[in-house]
Parts: sequence; structure tokens; C-alpha cells
Amino acid sequence: MQIGSIVTSNHIAVPQGAIGIVTRVLGDMAMVRWYAGQPGASRELNTEPFFIADLIETGDVMPVGASPILH
Repeated sequence: MQIGSIVTSNHIAVPQGAIGIVTRVLGDMAMVRWYAGQPGASRELNTEPFFIADLIETGDVMPVGASPILH
């Protein structure tokens, strides 16, 4: 898990179909900025900490310098 990782989750606090971007990694937790769908093309839901174990990496990473949402 790294900053910019694109994630989903089956956690009850995450709406179905939401996609998140990891904005910070803090030990076994990560701050995730959640979107209703595709980041940048859908509305932002919220940013909150999640245990890394509750996150599912999609295999995609958003380059930190390429996105204004990670600055």
C-alpha cells in the first residue's frame, strides 16, 4: 500500500461502488479520500482513516504529481 493507491472496500462504512485514493499511510492505517465512482469524474464523498486490512487494492496507482487531489 502506498500513497496514490486506488482502493475499494467491503467495509460497512464505504458505500457500494465507491473508489478511494490513499492519501497517507500511518502504520497499519491509511487515510483514504473516497469518491462515489471514478476519482475526478464523480463526487467526493469523504476522507477518513481505514485499517489497511479493510482495503482492497485495485492494482492501479495515481502518480502523486499527476493529480491535484493528492497535494
